[in-house]
Amino acid sequence: MKIESLRISNFRGIADVSMKDLGSIVIIAGQNGSGKSCVFDAIRLVKSVYGGYQANEWQQWMGEFQINLTNSAADFTSIFNNPQRDVVIECEFKMASEERSFIANNAHELLREKIWKVILPEAYSWGRTASMFATQVRDREAEVASRVEQEYAVLMSELNRPTINARFRIQPGKPPEIRNSIALSIVFSTFRPRQIGVIDFHGAQRHYGRESVQGINLNLDANDQQRSHTALYNYAAKYNNVKSEMAASYVKEILAERAGFDDAAQSTLTATLQELFQTFFPEKVFLGPQPTKAGALTFPVKIGENSTHDLDELSAGEKEILYGYLRIRNSAPRYSIILLDEPELHLNPRLIRGLPEFYRKNLGERLENQIWLVTHSDALLREVVGREAYNVYHMLPCAAVAPGENQLKALSVREDLDLALIDMVGDLAAYHPGAKVIILEGGGDSDFDKRVVSTLFPEVGQQANLISGTNKQRVRALLDILEKAANEGEVPLKFFCINDSDGEPLSTERTNQFSWDVYHIENYFLEPDYILRVVKELEPGRALTKEGVYKALWDAAKDTLPMLLRRDLSAYANTALVRSINTEFDPNSPDLAGAAAAAVVRSMEKLGKASLGLNVDSLRALAEERRSYYQDGLSNESWMKIFPGRDVLRRLVPKLNITVSYEALRNLILAKMSQDGHRPSGMVNVLSKIIDVAS
Repeated sequence: MKIESLRISNFRGIADVSMKDLGSIVIIAGQNGSGKSCVFDAIRLVKSVYGGYQANEWQQWMGEFQINLTNSAADFTSIFNNPQRDVVIECEFKMASEERSFIANNAHELLREKIWKVILPEAYSWGRTASMFATQVRDREAEVASRVEQEYAVLMSELNRPTINARFRIQPGKPPEIRNSIALSIVFSTFRPRQIGVIDFHGAQRHYGRESVQGINLNLDANDQQRSHTALYNYAAKYNNVKSEMAASYVKEILAERAGFDDAAQSTLTATLQELFQTFFPEKVFLGPQPTKAGALTFPVKIGENSTHDLDELSAGEKEILYGYLRIRNSAPRYSIILLDEPELHLNPRLIRGLPEFYRKNLGERLENQIWLVTHSDALLREVVGREAYNVYHMLPCAAVAPGENQLKALSVREDLDLALIDMVGDLAAYHPGAKVIILEGGGDSDFDKRVVSTLFPEVGQQANLISGTNKQRVRALLDILEKAANEGEVPLKFFCINDSDGEPLSTERTNQFSWDVYHIENYFLEPDYILRVVKELEPGRALTKEGVYKALWDAAKDTLPMLLRRDLSAYANTALVRSINTEFDPNSPDLAGAAAAAVVRSMEKLGKASLGLNVDSLRALAEERRSYYQDGLSNESWMKIFPGRDVLRRLVPKLNITVSYEALRNLILAKMSQDGHRPSGMVNVLSKIIDVAS
C-alpha cells in the first residue's frame, strides 16, 4: 500500500497542498511553522475516520489535538485554517498485488470482522474473538451474514480499480462528510501487518531508554496487539522493549533454522544490522545477542580489538539509527506507509547523510514500504535532491503564498535546493577555516552581491568566506564587531568589506574597507551587448539593436535624475544636522545634570547655526551643482557609473517592454556574463586587493 496522490485544503497550518505521482520515499522540508507536520496529521485523520486498529481510533486523533466532541459542528473549528472555506483531504491509495489477493481470498472473513466491529466494537477491543458475546453473536449473526453478501460485490469492484480514493470534507457549520469505501474500511481496521500494510507514525519526540531483557515473548498475536495500540497514537510507548523484540527475532530465526526452514528472508535482520553498522559506525561491530552461562542474553558492541560495551551504552544518535530502524522494521514489515517526523533527531550531519538511502534500500525498496520524511536538515536535502527515487518538496508557510497556490514546491535542481536551504537556515555558504572573510553589501536583494561575486569569480568562494551584510550600515557594523574580535585574538581571521559606492567618495581611513567603482553592483550589468542577447533569447525575431538598448538605458538613467537630486539634498541636510548634535560632557563634573543641560544647549546652538546654512538659497545652489554634475555624466559615458544601476535596470524593463521581471533580467544577464567568463574591470581591481583573481 502506498499513497499515489494527496490533496489537503484549509486544514490546520495548511491552506493548499497537492502532491501526485508519489514514489517509495517522500521528503518534505521547510522552515518551522510551514505546516509540514500537518501533512502527517491529515493522513492520520483520514486513516482513522475510515477505520481504526482499535475501537474509536478517530477519537484519539481528536484527543491529541484537544478537540472536545459533542454533536455540534463548532467542535471542528480549530482544524480550519480559514473559517470561511471547506476542509478537504483527498488521498489516493494504491494497493500491492499481494494485499489485493489476500483481501480477495479472505473477503468474507474480513467483511464479517469489519461489520462486527461496527455493530459490537467492544468484541474486538482485546483481540479477534467475540466468543464472550455469544448471545449477541447468535442474535445478530443473520444480519451480519446478510450485510457481508451485500458488501462483497462492492469490495471486489473497488479491489479491481487501479487506486482507491478516500475523501474527507467538513463545510463550515456542518458535520463531516466521508466518501464511502469498503476496501479502505477493511484495510484501515485490520491490523495484520504480515498480510496488509499498516500506517505507522513516528513523532518528533523519540526517546530510547535503557532496557534489561527479562523475558522473550514469542506470541505474535500479543506483539501485534501491542503494536496496534501505538501505530498512530500513544507513540511514546512505541520505543519500549526494542531489545526484547530484537532478541525475539533472533530466537525465531534460530527456531526456524532448527526446524529445517532454510529461507534467506529469515537472516535479513542479521545481515541488515551488519550493513547498518558498516554504514554508520564503521569503527564498531555489533556481535548480535550472545548467550551467557547464566542463561541470559547480552548485546555486545565491539570497539577495536579488545573493548566491548552493551547496546545501552550507545549514544542518543546511535540509538536513533539502530533502535529506530528496528522499531520501524518490526512495526511495519511490508507494504506499509511509514511517517517519520524529523529523522535527523539526535543525529549530526555525517550520520544523517547516509540515512535516507539506507531507509530507502532496506525499508522501502526491499520491503515495499512507502516512507515519508519531514525534515529541517540541509544535510539530508543535499543527499537526496536530484535522485530519481526520491520525491522531495519544499513547503512554504500558507501566509507566504497566494490564495489557491500550492504550498509545496518539488525540488529537483540546485537552484531550488538553495532557495529551500536559505529559507530554512539562512546563509549556507561553505566555510573555509582560516580563510579571509569578505562582507558584501546586499542592497535590495540581501544575497545578490554575494551571488555576483561567486558566479563571476568562483575562485573567490574557494579562497574566502563570503558573507552578505544586507545594507551599508550593517556591513560596517559587522566589520567593526568582527575586526575587534580578531584583534583581541578571539577570531583568527582577516576581515574585509565591500560596499556599493552610492555616489559617495571612498573613505581611506581603513585599509580593509573597499567600494565598487560604481553606484550599485548592478551598474556592471548596464552592458547593451548582454542586455540585447538576453532580450533576443526571450523574444526571438524582435527588431531591437544595440543602439536601441543603449538609448533605452540612457533614457532610464535620465529618469532617475529627480530621485538622485532628492537623495543628495536629503543626505547633505541630514549630515549637517546630525554633526551638530553632541551631548557628551565631563563625567567628573560635580553637577552632572547641569553639564548635560549645557551640552543640550550647545547642540541646539549648533543646530541653529546649521539650519541657517541650510536655507533655500544654499540648497538650491547645491541642487544646481549636483544637477550639472549628473548632466555632464549623461553627456559622456560616466553615467553608467554615477547613476544608480539598480534603478536604471528597473526602469529599463518597461521601456523595452521586456517579458520578464527586473530580477529575472538581472539574473539572465549574470548567467550570460558567467558563460562568457566576463569579469568587469572595476570588480577585478577591488577583489585583487584582497585575494588573487585573474582579470
